[in-house]
Amino acid sequence: MGMFTNNEQETIDALIAVGFPPRDIPALMGNIDVETGGSYSHTQKERGGKGYGLFQFTGSHKRDYFDWLKDSNLSDNKTSQAKFVFDNIYGNRGYGRELGWRDRSKLQTMFSESMLANPHIDDPIKRKAKIFSDVYEKPGVPHNERRMESAKKWEQKLASTKKPPSPTPATGMMSSGPMRRGSRRGRKRPS
Repeated sequence: MGMFTNNEQETIDALIAVGFPPRDIPALMGNIDVETGGSYSHTQKERGGKGYGLFQFTGSHKRDYFDWLKDSNLSDNKTSQAKFVFDNIYGNRGYGRELGWRDRSKLQTMFSESMLANPHIDDPIKRKAKIFSDVYEKPGVPHNERRMESAKKWEQKLASTKKPPSPTPATGMMSSGPMRRGSRRGRKRPS
């Protein structure tokens, strides 16, 4: 086994495959760590709750995810969950789940900025982890310190690999059928 467990590597590969840039992977992995209790399993169920998957979808968010899978003719896996979240953030209205323009804008801005150039931000990775938790995850009990610390550990782990993570052929971008009018599928997000 390499530096990462199979579940960790597959999760990183899925995030990269759907379009999240390597600089944002630590913040996402820090959140996924807390959401899955460190399992990084896309079938993780919340202990004593109704959360499911890498991002612990619940309620209408969970229903929207499974409806999106059915409409897209996709199976449930790490790449599908990552793509659903990516499309929630960058897709057009009605694509997967409507976050609302304010939340979508906050997330798009956070992911589009390196935050390294802003001297007023003490720790960009921790800030991204917290923003993702506050704006997308919206957990009942946030555990933001744990999320931010895990994101920092992921930043260090990924930096020590000396090369950015890249998707493996087995977990590369999945085809989800024909493009819908106005969809962003197939287009890369600007770096």
